[in-house]
Amino acid sequence: MEIRSSNIPLEVLKNYFLTYPKNIPNYLKKMPKQFNEKNPNTRTVKTCSGLLNLYTRSVLFTSPFDIQVNFEKDGSWQAHVGHGGLGDNTVSDVPYQQFFKHNNNKKYKALLKFSFGINVQYKYPIHLNNPWWSLNNFETVPGVLNCKNPLDLNFFIPIETNVEILSIPQGTPLILISSEVDSKIKLRFTKKPFDNRLINGLHYRFSTLKDMLLRRKFDV
Repeated sequence: MEIRSSNIPLEVLKNYFLTYPKNIPNYLKKMPKQFNEKNPNTRTVKTCSGLLNLYTRSVLFTSPFDIQVNFEKDGSWQAHVGHGGLGDNTVSDVPYQQFFKHNNNKKYKALLKFSFGINVQYKYPIHLNNPWWSLNNFETVPGVLNCKNPLDLNFFIPIETNVEILSIPQGTPLILISSEVDSKIKLRFTKKPFDNRLINGLHYRFSTLKDMLLRRKFDV
């Protein structure tokens, strides 16, 4: 998997893509395999194959920045990312007409998109999973990327109606990145430049949906 960024030095960015065993939450590392040594049937989740398979086959992307988003009663919000070096395009919201207008949602008041100027490229589709086992006070929306060409690694966080401040300290787990292949995912951070205008059809068309869709895997 090839990772590029024009905004964050690669020497810095490497610290925020964690592979096994560094991607496992600290409390799980310290957790015993049994909570009663005299009873072999008292195993903890540390012996759960689903959990272990998830982390051994995933890369954890953590936040390179301190992030705080303040929400006002009138529906407005303001985001602060680090010391502001990335400008105002780091955080945006999904317009009401694109999502909330078409459902009966009462749990969330906003859906925010985060983009740090990081591009990822991999010959296989990658899954973006919510890092639930990290027990964040927010969740990340799951998705699957077709990134045979370099693609912006962005993610979405839904904001519950009672949230006044979203706080994401530097190093907070954001996404568990996994793939369908059996082989180990090897990360390569490259400075190789590329012109996004050569591969991103959105510069020239209203939609690139047909280019990005994957073939259906299951038949019902």
